[in-house]
Amino acid sequence: MHSSIFRCWRLGALLATLGTTSAFAVDERPIAGPRLPRLTCYAGYLKLEALLGLEGVRAAIRQAIALKDQAALLFLEQRLAEVIGKDAQAALQVMEWAHATQEPEMSLYLRAVRETEAVRSPAVVDRLATMAESHPDPRHQTSALVALETQHRFEPAMLERLTTMARRDTLPLLVTLLTVRTIGRVMDNDFQRTGRFDPYMSKLLEVARGSTVPGVRSLAIEMGTYPDARIDGPSLQQLAKLQLEDPDPGVREMAALVMSSGRDTQAVLDAFANAFPQEKKECVRWAIVRYAVRAAGPKALPLLKDFAKQDARFRQDYTEFKALYDAGQVDFNRVYPRKAIHHRCGGFAE
Repeated sequence: MHSSIFRCWRLGALLATLGTTSAFAVDERPIAGPRLPRLTCYAGYLKLEALLGLEGVRAAIRQAIALKDQAALLFLEQRLAEVIGKDAQAALQVMEWAHATQEPEMSLYLRAVRETEAVRSPAVVDRLATMAESHPDPRHQTSALVALETQHRFEPAMLERLTTMARRDTLPLLVTLLTVRTIGRVMDNDFQRTGRFDPYMSKLLEVARGSTVPGVRSLAIEMGTYPDARIDGPSLQQLAKLQLEDPDPGVREMAALVMSSGRDTQAVLDAFANAFPQEKKECVRWAIVRYAVRAAGPKALPLLKDFAKQDARFRQDYTEFKALYDAGQVDFNRVYPRKAIHHRCGGFAE
């Protein structure tokens, strides 16, 4: 049911609207994954840093930057992470260098820190959060947030700090969006390890209720699709409220998507039944129709029949969904691709 077909990563599209090709560019190299074979450094760089440890690596990095030696810089970034290792004090020292310098040196330092075990030290987490909150340069803020995404979990106080930050209207929009994404990615990390979900989703919905920016509200809701968790209780109720009351149709559509993962299928169908007659936008109504089927499969057909009576534009959808289920299809991920689309909508999940 929780197919990647119905997951979307809209941050790229949101960033495109900001024109983020320079001042607000974000390094998007993978945070985790198989390591490439260790690079062989150009002659001379290891000699430069061998006797001086951390300071030596810094000197080698500055020399490589001056020479525009990209191969050496990639090696030295890995080398810096290796030298830091588990040492939180070394990580903090490198972060102080990052705080006081500019690109490309700054982002190299923070990329190296995020690849270390020390990045999960409480002191390092606090320093990254402080940089994200208060550094005057948005580049520093975004690089710090990307480093924070490596956390296995957020303690309540840190989660509260980031939630407050995500609701600040005075921050650059990209910084706000990345703050939301950071909460969502750590939620996914924690869920995969421990099954914890509610504390994060509650805070994301707090952002969705409190932000004045539709893109921020929509992304905050969307992050709930990533952990493959079943929404229930207060979170489901808040999503239903957002679907009814949010002024932006994109936010209402995103709420319908996330609600379709609700644990209480009948509660989801009841919320959709309540929202459909009040919804004026055809594309949001189409989202309610398809996500009702995603939530409940053939059990949603009586509701779709009622929708078709309320709005003739959905009669053919009801007929076609019914025919697919009558033919023996049971998996929505097989049903939906076989279904013709009759609505001119740029829906998130198409």
